[in-house]
Amino acid sequence: MFIEILVIVILLLFLLLMLIYSKKEKPSRQSFWDDIREEKLPVYRLCPLCKSPLEKGENVYSHLYPGHPDGMMHIFGCPHCYDKDRSMAIQRYCPYCHEALSQEGYVIARVFQKPGKTQVHVLGCTGCRLRNSEN
Repeated sequence: MFIEILVIVILLLFLLLMLIYSKKEKPSRQSFWDDIREEKLPVYRLCPLCKSPLEKGENVYSHLYPGHPDGMMHIFGCPHCYDKDRSMAIQRYCPYCHEALSQEGYVIARVFQKPGKTQVHVLGCTGCRLRNSEN
C-alpha cells in the first residue's frame, strides 16, 4: 500500500513539474525582420551578398559594363561586407549558388535598363560561373 501511494505521489509531482515547465516562457527565435522592426532601423534595402540592412546613402559596390540591349555588372558587396582594400568584415554569399565567396570573388549579373526602371538578374559568382562554363 505504501509503495502504491509513493508511486502516485511521484507521478503527481512529475506531472506538476511538467505543467510548470511547459508554462515557462521559452526564448523565442525572432527573425531578422522582427529585430529590424523592434529597433525601427531606417532600412532602405538589403545587400544582395550579406543581407545587411543598408540605410539611405549606403551603396553596393559594383562595376557596370554597359551594352545594348543589356549590360553586365560585377557586384562586390556593401560597406559592411566589402572593403576596397579587400578586407572582409562579414562573409558574403552568392545569391545563385548560396556558397561563400572568396576574398577576390564577386557576383556576375546581367542588367536590363528600361525607361524608369533598372532590373538586375544574377547569373552567379566567380566560383559557380567558372564551374558551369567548364562543363
